Amino acid sequence: MRLRDGGIDVFYIDESHDQTSYVMTAVAIPFLRFHDPSWHIVWPDTFDKVKTWRRSMNKTLKVSTRRELHGHKLASGRGKYLRGKFNFDKPKATAIYRRILAALDFVVPDGSIISAATRTSSVALYGQTRLDACLHALFQRMRRQCVARNVNAIVFFDQGHPEYRRLYRRAQVYLPTGSAKGGWASGDFTKSLPLDMFTKDGNEKDSKLCPFTQIADLVAYAAFLKIKAQFNELEPWQANYNLGALYDEIPHNTINVRASNVGPRDGIVRLF
Repeated sequence: MRLRDGGIDVFYIDESHDQTSYVMTAVAIPFLRFHDPSWHIVWPDTFDKVKTWRRSMNKTLKVSTRRELHGHKLASGRGKYLRGKFNFDKPKATAIYRRILAALDFVVPDGSIISAATRTSSVALYGQTRLDACLHALFQRMRRQCVARNVNAIVFFDQGHPEYRRLYRRAQVYLPTGSAKGGWASGDFTKSLPLDMFTKDGNEKDSKLCPFTQIADLVAYAAFLKIKAQFNELEPWQANYNLGALYDEIPHNTINVRASNVGPRDGIVRLF
């Protein structure tokens, strides 16, 4: 495998779901870049930024750096984020969640957030539904982003989901993809465009030890609430605090809006 001219990106993936909706989010972080006259590992630069981001969160919002960020806990006022000992009340917790998302452009590069969403009632995607369909669509967009950036890539999944690795291994060999123009030059409606620029097997990462996976979690839960709001399925307290609009706090420049081919162009691929 030849190293692509753009270098290497690392994708961190997490999900949020219930019995009716499933959302998966990938966040791409640069790992290797060429700066004349040589290659440089740039991942530590972003890691320094994410540490600064967490320290700032602690200083200005009193969100403990020792607590793992979970979207569903933060939004509901659980998780003992206040100085690591206490819970925020829901109004404060939801306001903090919004401020955290609004500051993501300090850490996340432009066009680096992609999400895919499906419903239990959705039509199957290449014979797949729910988690499988969601991850399939996410892989398609991740591949497209790698081609656009001319990069190789590595992927990290949140720990505890062995099925992700199975689907990832399959996608490295066979990933049927439709054409935006309705068909390929061969006359076929689909073409296998595997993840052949991804350099190794899927990795698992304990999200407690990985702030980038935690960012993917925060975005996935916000996207999940946006989908729930679309179907008027928010819980009363979630609707009361307008959490269906939480996702819209994410800086637009950090979202890969080209991932979603139809409106709204918000970086969420809707498979329904």
